[in-house]
Parts: sequence; C-alpha cells; structure tokens
Amino acid sequence: MHRSQFEKGFMALAAVLLLSCGALALSLSTLGAAVLYADSVRAHELRIQATLNTQACLDSVTLMATKDFFLQGNISVPELSCIATVVNDFSGSVSVTAVSNLSGVTSQDNRSFLITF
Repeated sequence: MHRSQFEKGFMALAAVLLLSCGALALSLSTLGAAVLYADSVRAHELRIQATLNTQACLDSVTLMATKDFFLQGNISVPELSCIATVVNDFSGSVSVTAVSNLSGVTSQDNRSFLITF
C-alpha cells in the first residue's frame, strides 16, 4: 500500500510532539525535585538556627536570673525570636523554659539550676 505525503507528515508531527512532551515531563519532574530539595535544605537551616537561638536565649535568661533573684514569669528576647518562662521558687531553685519560633520552625528547651549565695 502506498502512503501519501500527508500521512508521512502526520507521523513525523506525531513523533515530534511525543518526544517534546516527554522532554517537557522530564524537565518538570527534575524542576519539582530541585524545588523540594531546596526547601528541605532551607528547613534544615532554619531548624539549626532555631535551636541555636533557643540555646542563646536560655543562656541570656540564665544570666538575667542569676543577676536578679526575683526574676519570674515570661521574658521576651526579640533579638533571638524567643520567649522564656522563668519559674523561681525563691529558695534558690530556678527553672527556665525557652521557645524560639523562626519562620514557622519552633525549637524548645529547658534548663534548671540553683542560685547560691
């Protein structure tokens, strides 16, 4: 059977469309994977920074509590994006809980210590 020149052109067009759609699907899946990887790296960096901010907040509030014996309640440290809660029993035992929130990533830690005279 003899094909006309229009049938040959249709097969070439279909092959080009099929190959270009495949290449587009491959590039979109690669782009999606790259975006997910970049987001996971950013979230990992934010978790590290939030943990460091929480530790620095605990250190700062611990220093405040050792300087001020009557320190108690919620203390905000805006430079570190954290809020610390100080529980003081006024007999030398102090407990500090710090929560740092950095771009939606939250880190929490606590510390207890004794103040001696």
